[in-house]
Amino acid sequence: MIEPIEEAGPVVTRVLVLAAVPVQEIGDEAVKRLHLRPLKRHDGRMDQGDAAVWASGLGIVGTLLGALGGAVVQGLISKRQVRVQEAVDVRHRLRDERRAAFAAVLDHCDEVTVSLGPIIAARAHPDWRDDADHRELWAPANIALRTLQRSVTTVRITGPRTMADLAQAIHDAALAKANAMRAPGLDFGQRTTHYGEAGADLEVARARFVDMAHSLLGPPSQ
Repeated sequence: MIEPIEEAGPVVTRVLVLAAVPVQEIGDEAVKRLHLRPLKRHDGRMDQGDAAVWASGLGIVGTLLGALGGAVVQGLISKRQVRVQEAVDVRHRLRDERRAAFAAVLDHCDEVTVSLGPIIAARAHPDWRDDADHRELWAPANIALRTLQRSVTTVRITGPRTMADLAQAIHDAALAKANAMRAPGLDFGQRTTHYGEAGADLEVARARFVDMAHSLLGPPSQ
């Protein structure tokens, strides 16, 4: 209980003495008068200050996780874009290599035909002799045929196999066209006939090659 003690004198001072009793028994009014504050209850519930701190902390963590997650996703997207671009670059590079290889076959085929022109003119001359040394005359044609065969090998490397087979057909027809002027035991009329037949086969092989090349590579604008 609370007991007031008064002392005589000019100034009267009131002293409150607290007995060893629980604060709850003092009463709210007495607590106010004594300027006592009840102790906080730690019952597991957080006040507004604690909630604000936790909310701020969770917000920071969420922001960090969001940033990290966004970075990871962006990284995965970037890697996928790089792989897609690399695949596109490989396809374009292969297409360019094939276009160059196909064009080389056609160019070298034309070179074979051009190289046979002087041979035909020489054989048509009355002074032609089969037993003479014609290696110098045949040198350009032989070089053109070897070059054509190398271009066929290039197509076989770049692919596809269908184009390589068509390129080989061009070489075989060009070789047959040359051999029509080289084979022994034939007169000029017979050679001319064989030459024409081999030339027709060459044109067919060339046309098939060009058609397949267009189908594979597409129009020049693509």
